[in-house]
Amino acid sequence: MAAGAEPFEALLAAPRAGPVALLHSCGAGPAWLCTEPVDALTLPAGAWQGAFAALDAFLRRHADRRVVGWLGYDLGLDVEAWPRRLGDDFPVPVLHAAAFARVQEFASGGVPPAPAVAPATGLRAHATQADYERRVAAVIEHIRAGDVFQANLTQPFTAAWRGDPRALFWRLCAESPAPFAAYVEDGVGTAVLSSSPEEFLWRQGDAVRTRPIKGTRPRGADPACDARLLAELLRSEKDQAELAMIVDLLRNDLGKVAAVGSVRVGAFPERASFAQVHHLFATVTARLRPHVATVDLLRATFPGGSVTGCPKLRCLELLDELEWTRRGVYTGAIGWFGPGPALHLNVAIRTLVHRDGRLRANAGGGVTALSDPHAEWRESLAKMAGLERALQVRIAPAPEAGP
Repeated sequence: MAAGAEPFEALLAAPRAGPVALLHSCGAGPAWLCTEPVDALTLPAGAWQGAFAALDAFLRRHADRRVVGWLGYDLGLDVEAWPRRLGDDFPVPVLHAAAFARVQEFASGGVPPAPAVAPATGLRAHATQADYERRVAAVIEHIRAGDVFQANLTQPFTAAWRGDPRALFWRLCAESPAPFAAYVEDGVGTAVLSSSPEEFLWRQGDAVRTRPIKGTRPRGADPACDARLLAELLRSEKDQAELAMIVDLLRNDLGKVAAVGSVRVGAFPERASFAQVHHLFATVTARLRPHVATVDLLRATFPGGSVTGCPKLRCLELLDELEWTRRGVYTGAIGWFGPGPALHLNVAIRTLVHRDGRLRANAGGGVTALSDPHAEWRESLAKMAGLERALQVRIAPAPEAGP
């Protein structure tokens, strides 16, 4: 096997009892395999009340260790509650964090071809095209009424799959490499596999950064088509407005804990191209005020504005009215904390959650006044392309409702 296989081979060989994690940049930097867990904090679905206080105590208790885990989207309810309408058809822990005694670092390298894994079966959409487009149109009406400026509508997909999720993560990274990829097992039945291209939070000392993504086009079938799609994205008024609104929201979020005058926005817009899509993004940096704890920063920013919309609280309420089921890990965050106050978290997009022989994935996008409902439908499917390739199955459309 090529040298780049080493972290994946080590993950496959790691003990099967208890939590384990692999953080992989798919060539953008080193990889870290975390084993020998010494303690874990795992809160079941629905147990968001007091979750950030519990995480704060856990991080303080293990301030000298690397802690890895996920923060589910519904942890936002521990910051500011909104009315809940949606049920949860795929319950997994709303928070999992494990402190590890051993962190093995691997040099930067790409992802070699993965060993064969069984294909998934029955990857199905929960929303019909007509229903998704109708709900996009409903968001547009809320925008026109002045209720919100934009909202990030998402839909779920579910598949059946039996196999080793560690091997599937290798395949996911090979088919859809991304700089903030992560694999986390909680040791009690849930595995999270993420090939996220989006950085939620990075912190070193008092320096903090977020890089929201807004604006997407699929990759073209040939270089000329690919260049046309990228050019279309770069001149899109809708996509740049979408990004600008979220940048303003994140500037305000960071401003809650940043030193006065320290919040800065880099070049606008920036762009990045991945295996299946082109994206626009921006870089927002700040210097934190003295004594800002990790949980203070999370409370100020979670969940990320790029996956909610603005104003954030009203969007959280609206999305609970319009989406199909609770999001679970999706659009929360995955990554590491410590030692000390350092952290690096992704936005949990392009993410699979495996439990009890089932896989859950989600996709969506930001809806603005300039959105076209059919284009939003196509964009959500384009974001699923890498997951389809990893699972070796195409999405089956949801059945149309009867008369």
